[in-house]
Amino acid sequence: MKRIAIKTYGKILTLFFILVGMLTGCDWFRTSYEYGVPSADHIIKGKVTDKESQKPIKNIAVIRKSRHSPKNDTVRTDARGDYELKFNDFPGEDYWVVAKDLEGTDDGGWYGPDSILVNTQQMKQVKKGSGSWYDGVFEKKDVNFKLQHFLPVPEYGVPASTYKEMKEEE
Repeated sequence: MKRIAIKTYGKILTLFFILVGMLTGCDWFRTSYEYGVPSADHIIKGKVTDKESQKPIKNIAVIRKSRHSPKNDTVRTDARGDYELKFNDFPGEDYWVVAKDLEGTDDGGWYGPDSILVNTQQMKQVKKGSGSWYDGVFEKKDVNFKLQHFLPVPEYGVPASTYKEMKEEE
């Protein structure tokens, strides 16, 4: 009986230390960099407006897509149509920034998506790095989007009015 208790106690302790090691050693919420990999903080700012009326559009999802990171950073525009993306990633990488209307009628109708390639060579360095693996803070302003109204495609490709006209001709 004593032998079974010691084995069970040993297995429980082993499982406990495995879980503690995994939970404290793994970074679940951000991209982790290995030793000797340079990194930099990036800030991308801009505005999203309606192409025809030039009015700001609120609640548009602005998404930063990276080749190296499996995650995409997403922020929403405020009432003035402004957004600000802040992230830490490899320096010298170009980023696709995409503006998408995920809500539809909340902001005055559907808007079609748009994307802009942000070249890091055009970003301004606003803070110097540490001189070792951290390159500092880089900023790009005026990454602005002008979205057009988007008319959704009718279901099955035939508008109801056309179907009615076709039926009357027969």
